Amino acid sequence: MKNQGYITSAQEAQASGEELTFKSPRVPLRAPHFVMYVRDLLIQKFGLSEAERGGLIVKTSLDLSTQDAAEKIVSDEIDQDAALNIGNGAALITTPATGEILAMVGSRNYFDQEHDGNVNLTTALRQPGSSIKLVTYTIALSQGYTEATILDDTPLTIPGVDGGPSYTPVNYDGAFHGRVPLRTAFANSFNIPPVRLTQKFGADAVKNFGEKMGISSWNGLKNYGVSITLGAADVKMTDMATAYGVMANGGSRVNLDPLLEVKDSYGNIVYQKSLAQTNIVDPGVVFIISDIL
Repeated sequence: MKNQGYITSAQEAQASGEELTFKSPRVPLRAPHFVMYVRDLLIQKFGLSEAERGGLIVKTSLDLSTQDAAEKIVSDEIDQDAALNIGNGAALITTPATGEILAMVGSRNYFDQEHDGNVNLTTALRQPGSSIKLVTYTIALSQGYTEATILDDTPLTIPGVDGGPSYTPVNYDGAFHGRVPLRTAFANSFNIPPVRLTQKFGADAVKNFGEKMGISSWNGLKNYGVSITLGAADVKMTDMATAYGVMANGGSRVNLDPLLEVKDSYGNIVYQKSLAQTNIVDPGVVFIISDIL
């Protein structure tokens, strides 16, 4: 402005010395994490310029009544568990058969910048805990194990590699339950039986089959061991929805896709959802897994 003659040198010096305070714009926005998630998908499909300024008309699978209910549930649950020092949460509701996303709650409050509210926990990497045992038991049942197959839930220590620390898994209740049927081990989420299964199948088998079921974050994963079966390898909630969707779909994988239709500024359809299924698991195995769960 000084170079253009709009202000004097004194005004320039005064303005340069002022401390600037930035405040994020706050505009009414429903389902903000979902909106930003869709925006990123559009950028991937059509490029930044077209997504930001192309005048795209986007039809999605979001159900606002379900979204509002999910947001309230997440907030209420966090309030109820305040004594446990739980400060945030997330929820994802899908239609497994089509991969549609009905609701996506990425945090308690998107606009709470002090607590990273704008971080979408449904797409962030987190350890899945025992929920990932689904992969290991699906492998077992696919390789001839039955729900009555006896598994060993006794103390186990695995020596470290190249002088590294040993690994001793324990159960949540701190007890050992001896020889138990696969159904009992899975239904009660005992830790040692799936570790022993992973020893037998190989950690690579769990990783590879998990990727087939939809765990994209394991692609390129290195330096992992049998603890992958207990949730030591990070995943995304969106990927877990795909993996568990395989069970809901009778063994077929359907990737998440919230986009139903996209039109350009002239009204031309540039994208229309089409259903793509990939058979991953035998329906008989799916039936047994679902019955146990």
